[in-house]
Amino acid sequence: MRNFPAISMIRTVFRYLFGKTACQMYPKKPAVFFDTTRGHIEIDASRCILCGLCAMNCPVGAITVNREKHYWQIDHLGCIVCGACVEKCPKKCLTMENTYTAPANSKKVKKVNVTPPPKPKKPAPPPPVSDQG
Repeated sequence: MRNFPAISMIRTVFRYLFGKTACQMYPKKPAVFFDTTRGHIEIDASRCILCGLCAMNCPVGAITVNREKHYWQIDHLGCIVCGACVEKCPKKCLTMENTYTAPANSKKVKKVNVTPPPKPKKPAPPPPVSDQG
């Protein structure tokens, strides 16, 4: 018996018409993310010291740190979610969230105002030692 391509195609069509769907019904069933899903970068502004190591280590330049104006910003459309900024952050204020960035129809940059940490106080000078003796 010869293998007819039309019969093979009809078999495939019926399998997909009457079989289980490959798609999930998203609004009814929420998306399930894996533990290793690379979603998007988030910052805990209360722990940030505006050191700029995240911006220096970002391979695409999606992160900007401005110490004078006290803000941190990220271009989510430019970010490749490599995690270099998360690894280099000394205060561990950057995290890789397990959800995807929301869809956007225009370029939006997330700008976060950061309260700079207080400058350390200089230690009091030691009292002068007098030689009375």
